[in-house]
Amino acid sequence: MAITYKWTINALDAHISHEEKSDVVYTVHWGYAGTEDEHAASSIGTFSLEFDKDNFIEYADLKESDVIGWLEAGLDVAAMKENLKNQIDLLKTPISKTYRTPFVETETETEEGGE
Repeated sequence: MAITYKWTINALDAHISHEEKSDVVYTVHWGYAGTEDEHAASSIGTFSLEFDKDNFIEYADLKESDVIGWLEAGLDVAAMKENLKNQIDLLKTPISKTYRTPFVETETETEEGGE
C-alpha cells in the first residue's frame, strides 16, 4: 500500500502590526505525517516567512491551503517524504530494539523472591 502524507498546521506566529498591515504571519509551526497501513511516522518544524507586501493575504482571508502552499514552496518536501518512508520502513522491519529499565525489579519479582 502507498504512504499517505498529511500536513498539520499547529500554530501561526503573527506580528500584530507590520508595515501598515495587521496580523502578519511570520512563522508557521507545522507537522508532516506519513501513514501506511498501521505504521505512521511524523516530523515537526517551523518555517519562517518573509513579508511580501505585494502578495500579502489578510489573516481573515488566509486558508490552510495558502499556508501549505508556502510550506511546499519553501521546504524540501521530497526529502521529507523520503525521511518518513525510511521511518515507516524501520517500523515494518526493525533493525534494533530498546530494553527499557532492564534491571528494575517489578513487585511480582520481589514477592516471588521471598523478600
